[in-house]
Amino acid sequence: MKSNPRQNQVKDFTGLESEYLESIEGRRSLVGYLCMRTPVELIEAYGAVPIRIVSSPVAVSSGFNPIRNDACSFCKQVPELMKLDSYKYLSGIIAGSCCDQMRRTVDVLNETLDIPAIIYSAPRTYGQNASFFLNEMKAAFAKLADSLRLTIDENELHKAIKSRKQLRKLVNQKRYDGAISAPLIHKLAGSCLPAEKIIEFLTGLKPLPVNSDSVRLMLFGSIPSGKEILLIEEVGGYVAVDLTCLGDRVFEIKQNLPEEPFEFLYKHYIEHNNCPHRRSYAPLIDYAKQQIKRGAIDGIVYRSVKYCHPFGLAAKRFKEELGMPFLELDDDLTLQATGSFRTRLGAFVEMLEAQKRRKVAQV
Repeated sequence: MKSNPRQNQVKDFTGLESEYLESIEGRRSLVGYLCMRTPVELIEAYGAVPIRIVSSPVAVSSGFNPIRNDACSFCKQVPELMKLDSYKYLSGIIAGSCCDQMRRTVDVLNETLDIPAIIYSAPRTYGQNASFFLNEMKAAFAKLADSLRLTIDENELHKAIKSRKQLRKLVNQKRYDGAISAPLIHKLAGSCLPAEKIIEFLTGLKPLPVNSDSVRLMLFGSIPSGKEILLIEEVGGYVAVDLTCLGDRVFEIKQNLPEEPFEFLYKHYIEHNNCPHRRSYAPLIDYAKQQIKRGAIDGIVYRSVKYCHPFGLAAKRFKEELGMPFLELDDDLTLQATGSFRTRLGAFVEMLEAQKRRKVAQV
């Protein structure tokens, strides 16, 4: 069977993560986090290992769900995710507040788990009471650390911030060079590995082969379920840019941030987080336009999680502003949605392929 370099990337990186977790088993606390608004450098500075809690289509409800029926599908899935092997060894959970539904989710985790789950608030507008919300973030991490008997190491904090800056720069360069596949970017975005180990892995990656005739797509929207990229590739598309909560947006390089460690983390992860919840759409639209140009994008696959109002309500605005072929998918994060997704993606890719053929014929 012919080797698939894209699959090999993910397989090799997953093996590296498994080896790392085995090497620190029982010696370091594992701290789960739920949102891009969580500074992983702080988790590392407290001597813990960051574990991103991500959606999985295998997390099927076992019956009663304490999260309200009209909550977003991800929030409803989180209590089920906690039953998976991936998260059974967590010592605690922390999250920046991205919505009221997430607050309720964290409340449920506190009621149902034997580990602390802590959430802190984010401002609704840029520059609003920055010192208050910065102290909220610091207090939340201090509370979690106190529960787990952890102490912050200021030197490790500086080291982690420096390493993550280097990682963002390298990821952007490797993505531009075509050396990092979309499936791998999902793994990188939620990886438990220290930045130094990820940098070492990425340094040796070479550009991947890509069919020049493939339709180049941007995957855009809220947290993915894990099936989207595979389905897009099944129908002949190629994900050149991923602006979901587990994609290139995680590695966005932000300019003119303060040097003081806590202020830097607050500005990077909370104040300037390009999430449509509690934020103007304009910065995310500008960033998307940059990525469309960089990735030579032919069309956009936009997915929102069912009942996720920030991304759901933003779809029309994004479609109008970006001015490109636009497929909107509303996802409940279950395997049942796979069939209809495949059909709609296939039709979308066929339409874009036909457009490309007409353009070539006109030249």
